[in-house]
Amino acid sequence: MDRRDVQSSALHNIGDVHVVSHVWSGIHVSDIRVTALPGRAWHPLNSDQPVLSVVVNELNGQCEARLSLSAGNTFRQSGRQRPAGHISLIPANVPVWGYSEDIDQVEEVRLVLDIDRVKEIMGEEFAAAPLQEPRLVFNDESIQALARLVVSSEDKAEWSSLFGDGLVAAMVARLSHLNSLPTRNHRRLGLSTRQLSAVTEYIRDNLANPIRLSELASLADLSPSQFGRAFKTSTGTTPHLWHLDARIETAKRLLTDPRNRLAEVALDTGFSEQSHFTRAFRAATGVSPGAWRRDVTH
Repeated sequence: MDRRDVQSSALHNIGDVHVVSHVWSGIHVSDIRVTALPGRAWHPLNSDQPVLSVVVNELNGQCEARLSLSAGNTFRQSGRQRPAGHISLIPANVPVWGYSEDIDQVEEVRLVLDIDRVKEIMGEEFAAAPLQEPRLVFNDESIQALARLVVSSEDKAEWSSLFGDGLVAAMVARLSHLNSLPTRNHRRLGLSTRQLSAVTEYIRDNLANPIRLSELASLADLSPSQFGRAFKTSTGTTPHLWHLDARIETAKRLLTDPRNRLAEVALDTGFSEQSHFTRAFRAATGVSPGAWRRDVTH
């Protein structure tokens, strides 16, 4: 990564910076590994959009988010030992620093939220307040789990719009809950038979195409975040996983015909590459598409 991408003029005592980034569903997701030099080190965390920073690993030391670099050494003053996974929410254009003293390495998952996209996903349930006040160095298992899901995913190229939209909705809803701002019209109601039928038929008709949560929500006349909850109440799973399961089941049907090549089956079920298809199929069934075909056709 070119250090100019993280405002090199504001970096202090930073050694190597390694970043793997992906943009989807209105969020810029970065898995960042920073190696610090001995002594005090800092780098900016702020952006022109809200930032959610989750520290997933600290090697031989501690770090924290600070509004001011002039603060004393809060690590020794407080005597506290925080578990890895502490979180900081930084509103748009609020200067906040990632600060450490004598730490070897920090791994951070940083999510920059597109506020307009968040509004679209949350609909009438959107509450801006949780994203307008800084909340630094707190812990929450739900947000930490979502961050771990982001960094542990082996095949980020196959992240779907449905998955991304659901992740954004879950994170913003959780932040609202933590700030004691219940979302409006938050009801644990499922979809009607008509709604569920329209949605599942649409998914089956578009297996090879990217599907946004907003598309499915419009079929049910709900906001995307309301739809996500209602769909899970009705089916026991998320729209993303239902879509993926439907693709895998269709792939199984196509694989029973020996005339269908694996690459064609992959494309017909929405996988951009055969390798992506193989990984998803193996994760769902425990075997590769080729092995599954041999088992059912012999």
